[in-house]
Amino acid sequence: MSYEIVNGDSKQFTTPFLKVALCLSYMNGPKIDSWAQHRRLWLKAQKDSGVSIMDWSLWDDFEADFCRAYADQDAKLTAYSKLNELKMMGSDIDSYIAEFDHLINEAGYSKHDIGVMQKFKEGLQPSLVREVLTHVVPAPTTLAAWRQKARERQTIYKELKNAGLSQRHHKGGPTPTQKKWAQRLGLHNYQTLAQRAANPVFRPQYSPASQSNNWHNQVVPMDVDAGNMDHS
Repeated sequence: MSYEIVNGDSKQFTTPFLKVALCLSYMNGPKIDSWAQHRRLWLKAQKDSGVSIMDWSLWDDFEADFCRAYADQDAKLTAYSKLNELKMMGSDIDSYIAEFDHLINEAGYSKHDIGVMQKFKEGLQPSLVREVLTHVVPAPTTLAAWRQKARERQTIYKELKNAGLSQRHHKGGPTPTQKKWAQRLGLHNYQTLAQRAANPVFRPQYSPASQSNNWHNQVVPMDVDAGNMDHS
């Protein structure tokens, strides 16, 4: 660029044909020799066919072809590398989908390729993949379907979490709503279905005031629903 500024009035830079020829004279090496040789033959053919050496389409075509051959290729390699490293962060499914779509376009991939769908699944949170496979029958078979179902399941989880009904972060323990019901019913040793299944020898400790209670008193409102929500 500095050389061009200093010598901007020289024929090499004011004559498109000579400008292309000068650039080609600097293009040497195993990665570019073949391309440069084809462009030299192309440049000679343009001149032989009567194209004026002052025709700026010579430079425009040369520049565009170089970008297609090398600049675009570098962008594709960068996008491919980023795509391999792309992972869904936390519960932000929308940002993941937007970045995934951007990178597959940059890499030149088709959204209909099976490999692209597989790459999308690999970048999702494992728990979200499990949610989709558990609740969507038959399983999605296209990228568009996976994007839609993943977004739906993530939205459902957020709504349950906001309502205090999700047990994903309670490790099988009572949700805030269940704890409130247990306190109202005097069930100080309440355990969820998941806890009872993992600890079958558990027996409630009854106080004298609750001798008439029996095992089924450990079931509080929404107990059954909460058990199902372990997967939501």
